[in-house]
Amino acid sequence: MLGMSSAASTWWRFAEWWNRHVWQRELYRQLDAVREDFTARSSWIDELSDEEVEEIHRALDACVEAIVEGVGEAEGPPVEGTS
Repeated sequence: MLGMSSAASTWWRFAEWWNRHVWQRELYRQLDAVREDFTARSSWIDELSDEEVEEIHRALDACVEAIVEGVGEAEGPPVEGTS
């Protein structure tokens, strides 16, 4: 830092490092909470049989195909703000 004493410069760098450390620690806490929530919400998937997984997969494929076909048949100009 221009015009700062060595001690002030060192303190400034430490403060910046500490703030980054605290910020990153909070981000990791938030990430852990999201992971726990996702695991809790998706644990039922592990209990599905192979047949149930195949059935869900087929249904999703049919939904995606219907959406793609519907988009191709849509008329009119696109709505502003969507692309």
